[in-house]
Amino acid sequence: MSNQQKIGLVVGLVLLMAVMVWLLSDSPTEIEGKRRAYVSADWEGRFQPFEKDPLDLYLFNRMLQAHLDTGHRIKVANDWEDLDSLKAMKDENYTYYFIGPLGLHNDELDSLLSYVESGSELFLAYDGIEKTTDNILPKIVDKYAERSDYDDSIRVYTGKQKYDMINIHQNDTIATDWRAFGDIEVEAGFEGLSSFMEMYNYVKIPRGQGTIYLHITPALFYNYQIKRRDGFRYATKVINELPSDQDLILLEFGRLPDDYGEEDYFDEFEEEGKEDDSFLKPLFEDPYLLTALLLSLGGMILFVIFRTKRMRPIVPFVESRKDMTLAFAETITSIYFAKRNPYGILQIQKKNFYALIQKHFFIDLQRREDDKAIISLAEKSNKSVDEIKMLLRLLETKEASSVNEQFLADLDKKKRKFYKETGIISEKVFERIKEDTFVLRRSLLLPMIMILAGIILVLAGFYYLVVAVGVGITLWPVGLIVFLLGVLRLSTPLLKITEDSFIAYNAFGFKKEFKTEELMTTTQKANGVVFEFTENRKLIINFWDLSRFDRRKFEQLVTKLQMNEL
Repeated sequence: MSNQQKIGLVVGLVLLMAVMVWLLSDSPTEIEGKRRAYVSADWEGRFQPFEKDPLDLYLFNRMLQAHLDTGHRIKVANDWEDLDSLKAMKDENYTYYFIGPLGLHNDELDSLLSYVESGSELFLAYDGIEKTTDNILPKIVDKYAERSDYDDSIRVYTGKQKYDMINIHQNDTIATDWRAFGDIEVEAGFEGLSSFMEMYNYVKIPRGQGTIYLHITPALFYNYQIKRRDGFRYATKVINELPSDQDLILLEFGRLPDDYGEEDYFDEFEEEGKEDDSFLKPLFEDPYLLTALLLSLGGMILFVIFRTKRMRPIVPFVESRKDMTLAFAETITSIYFAKRNPYGILQIQKKNFYALIQKHFFIDLQRREDDKAIISLAEKSNKSVDEIKMLLRLLETKEASSVNEQFLADLDKKKRKFYKETGIISEKVFERIKEDTFVLRRSLLLPMIMILAGIILVLAGFYYLVVAVGVGITLWPVGLIVFLLGVLRLSTPLLKITEDSFIAYNAFGFKKEFKTEELMTTTQKANGVVFEFTENRKLIINFWDLSRFDRRKFEQLVTKLQMNEL
């Protein structure tokens, strides 16, 4: 990949991120200098404090903020630690409030009531007994009973003022249960602030130096209610009862699910066994966090791709000349197996000997006319003249009938001894020839498929665990095993052939060794090669399990082995 392509890819990624952020942005759209009116048809969510849907409380909270004096504002406590921090930061009286399905722990409720007794205010507009935990009302009132009126509208009274309220769902007026207090008794007394059907729905209860306000009909504060004239007037009357010289703290940590108290809610809870509270749940639920996660993963992948590319060195690397000694020896061997002419091999060896002597000692033995060149070679190589003459006599023999495989083998030993003692071939080269190992690798296709399948299974297992699907506990171990088998298959060779043995490796990395001297026959078939050893042992190598390059090398090796067996 060129530098221009890399730069283009990075610029494209940045533009993609900018477009996604712009598309997901919830900033208001302005047309001709005016803000577009908010329109919503979502009638599902309820009592969300800052949402603008029909059954939420955006307008009521705006009215609360407008009610407060300058310098005071609404603060949100999303958990008990937030409330503790606000109290520690500014030790003064507050007005605590909440509207909707409410749930508090005993220690939280006790702390709130102690704040009220010290001079704070508490406003709770809860949605009936079924939408409230059982521990709240017994600690506020001594006796309590709930009543309801099933109708599509009610008339609420605050003293001599009356307000006509209606129940709307998806732009239709339908009947519902309008809840109110029946019998209610408080030892310290209470004051009824609003009522309908001669039943209070909003009461004021003194508590120590503070006050508790209980409102049992929170549906009167919906956005669509306050948009109506009577709804706005009633909400104003309710809010005016609250002090304006104290900060308001919204007890958001006490919010219960909308379906709390319904039969379906408990059935679902019993089926799942427990609530899904995994750490990854907020990531998948919030589109912004999910987008950030995906972009981070994409950035990491691009970083790995660019970082793992080979980097061009500053100074060009000059490769050393390749040692062709072993390649030449293999070429000579292949010629011999092809021709089966020992005397022809002798002529090649003679020419090679002359070339090596001329290269290392600058002496031309091929065109000598007397013993002057031999004597010069003896002086430079520190070898005797008789030993050099004996070696030349074997190389220059004219009796072709006397040259056979044993003759070549004996001559080769003498030449190698001469090369070693004169320094033409070093000891390292001899060790390399002796320890040369033939290695066959497996095909990359199957291991890569196994590695990719393992990664997919592991990710799928984690995903199902996040969404609380039981099959996830099975998928990720299976994926891990498949991934490890693929890595093992990729890193382990199929076959190693040394001077003394054949070492075969299975898919799990276990090896099985066969002695070279025990090899009896080599049979090449259409789909592979069978090596037969003593004691009826067999080694089968399949062509499909080899890479293309290793298969060609293997076929050449098999041909040589078969010719050796002849």
